[in-house]
Amino acid sequence: MDIGQALKDSENALRDFLEYSLERNFGTEWLDKCGIPSAKVDVWHERKANTEADSSPNSGEERILYYAPFEDLYELISQNWIGDFQAAFTDRDQLMTYLKLLERYRHTDLQRRELFVYQKHLILGITGELRSKITAFRSLMEIGKEGYPRIEYIKDSLGNMWVPGKPRRVKTNCNLHPGMSIEFIVQAHDPEGMPLEYKLHGDKWQSGNILFFKVAPKHVQKQAQLSITIRSPRKFHAYPLGYDDRIVFEYQILPIKKG
Repeated sequence: MDIGQALKDSENALRDFLEYSLERNFGTEWLDKCGIPSAKVDVWHERKANTEADSSPNSGEERILYYAPFEDLYELISQNWIGDFQAAFTDRDQLMTYLKLLERYRHTDLQRRELFVYQKHLILGITGELRSKITAFRSLMEIGKEGYPRIEYIKDSLGNMWVPGKPRRVKTNCNLHPGMSIEFIVQAHDPEGMPLEYKLHGDKWQSGNILFFKVAPKHVQKQAQLSITIRSPRKFHAYPLGYDDRIVFEYQILPIKKG
């Protein structure tokens, strides 16, 4: 059991959901309306700038909430509990207890200290429940049905990304040429914890969540759309074509100039 990955995935899903909910309720100016003091927000921006200065291009995380410490996440949830957070998680005290436990074990994982088996099962149980509740809420909001897996996050190797609340077609404004390759990292979750399969349109389904696309001359066009889909092993799916969720990345693919 990969405890470090479970902690990371659930933390990312929570931060994505917080930003999705705040932007859904307050609009693009949610940072000014969420109840967090501006001094703390300034610290987030400073941490983001420092990370970007120490990182290679496109390797940094764009979303500002990824630079907020856990105590600020607690404050965000408390300040904005009534609404999406209450609908998704129901019990605030239980949620706070879960998050504090995850924060504790997160530090343990960073220090590479070995955990007991019961601690590992506790982490997997908490992370699974949190992601299931987020997935169920998003399914209810977006398609009016519960029980289908959802894509939580996609990032390509050029730095473009999709997160909940954003348009489901990502216009990257990037130019590609035959011979280039793109890598996609897809994070998704099934509400019942079932294994998922991933696919780029035109390719075969695969169990791994890292997808590769090799640009060929036949792909040249002004608005090339790459569809990324997921599905569960269930007999029935959210959409008639046999998948449960889909996000499209759009690129301009240009021919190679001769000479």
